Amino acid sequence: MILTVTPEDLIRRCLWSDYKRFALNKKSEQELQILVKENKPISMPEDLAYAIGLLKVIETDNLIHRFTMHMKEMINIKSTIFDKNVYISVKIIENELESFKKRFPDYWVADTVYEKSIKELIDHIIKYQNTIKNFQIFEFKVKDKIIRVFQSKDIKKMIEN
Repeated sequence: MILTVTPEDLIRRCLWSDYKRFALNKKSEQELQILVKENKPISMPEDLAYAIGLLKVIETDNLIHRFTMHMKEMINIKSTIFDKNVYISVKIIENELESFKKRFPDYWVADTVYEKSIKELIDHIIKYQNTIKNFQIFEFKVKDKIIRVFQSKDIKKMIEN
C-alpha cells in the first residue's frame, strides 16, 4: 500500500522530525524549507508510514495531549529496572522534552489554531523542564559508567497532572 500525505500533514501530526530522520536525512535545511513551502503530496510506502508512526495517529490541534501520549509511550519503552524500582535516564527525559519543542519547523506557517496550540505546548514543556529540576536524581554504576536516572513514577505523575 502506498500512502499520500503532504509535509503539512506530517507536521500537524507531530511526525515531521521522524520523517526527516528516516526519509530526508540527506536533504539540506534549505531543501526541507522548499518541501514544506511547496506542500506537495508525498507518496510513501506503508513500512515507512509505520516506522514514523503515521498509521497510529490522527490529526488534532490538542498538541499537549499528543505530547502526553508520546511521553507515556516513551517512558514505557525506555524505562529500566534497578534495585526493584523503575527508572528512566535523565538524559532521555531532557532530550525528549527539548526535541518535542522542535517538531514544528520555524519555516512552517501554522494557522491561528495551530499557532496557539504550539505556543501552549511549548509553555507546557518549559513548565516540565523546570519541574524536573526539582526531582531526585539517582545514580547507578553500570559497566564503569555512572547512569543518572529519575524514578519513572515521578515522570509519569508529572505528565498525568
